[in-house]
Amino acid sequence: MTETNQPAKKEIPFVEILKRAAEIVWRNRFLLWFGVLVALGSPGSFNVGNSEDWNRNGGEEAVKNFMTSHWQLVLAVAIILFAVGVVLFLLSLVGKAGLVKSVNIISQGRTTNFREGWKFGKKCLWKLFRLFLLFFITVFVVFLVLGIPVVYLIATQSWVSAILVGILAIAIFIPLIFVLSLTNAFAEFYIILSDLKVWSAVEAGYNLLLKNIVNSLVFGLLLMVVGMAAMFVFLMIVGLALVILIPAGMLFYGLGKIIFGFFLAIAILLFLMIIFFASSIFQTYRITAWTLFFQEIAKVEKEELASEAEKAESEEIVATPEKA
Repeated sequence: MTETNQPAKKEIPFVEILKRAAEIVWRNRFLLWFGVLVALGSPGSFNVGNSEDWNRNGGEEAVKNFMTSHWQLVLAVAIILFAVGVVLFLLSLVGKAGLVKSVNIISQGRTTNFREGWKFGKKCLWKLFRLFLLFFITVFVVFLVLGIPVVYLIATQSWVSAILVGILAIAIFIPLIFVLSLTNAFAEFYIILSDLKVWSAVEAGYNLLLKNIVNSLVFGLLLMVVGMAAMFVFLMIVGLALVILIPAGMLFYGLGKIIFGFFLAIAILLFLMIIFFASSIFQTYRITAWTLFFQEIAKVEKEELASEAEKAESEEIVATPEKA
């Protein structure tokens, strides 16, 4: 049996996928609304400074006293914020499903709209939420398994052992999270585009990742470069805006503290809106690009499976003796 009949390994057109993603987003701007929903549910971080003046003036003590005296109000606010966070996260899942489905339809030369994507996204919500819970629990268990030995060594003041075990834990945790994250992402695509059950989607996503782990890593790095380039452009725009806003702020400050306060509040609000808008655009582009990448590697896998099936069928025919 010769090697010439085996299909050649198809290369993934990474650059073409990135260009195609930009083209799809540009020509179908309603996709940005899905990006807005995804951005709403994306985790953010807020850092609070720990200045000496704050501690010296009793700021921390005042906060503790307030929380102790008004714990019912604090609890109610915490519950409300948690509920709002859950709602926003669920909206982000609907937006992601609607975006992936819409991109899949558009890439096939058909037309769709936000309403159709929204309806489809709601149908996938429960499956995607169950997949998220499975992913979250898995990551939490991995974190505990790797973290408990480090905590124990620190508690027993075995500093050298704690450092060595900690380095080993990080070396295990980072690639494991990479595999889990991409498996979760591919499982989402299988749920949205193939309507698989959660566990079947996880198995299919893991198998697809194993066959395309290098391509997935390369594509992820390319998207990271695109994101860094977009961040650089955004910072340049922010820098130009500051060139205008700083002199304007000095002018408003000279007119009075109240006027300056209004100016500062409006400037901060506009800045946050710009950040959110930029995040929505990038989320739309990122998910569109990953959708096209998933289509490509899933198509390659189907082509290879079809080739193997045809090859097996031809071998069976050759092996079957002719009747006299």
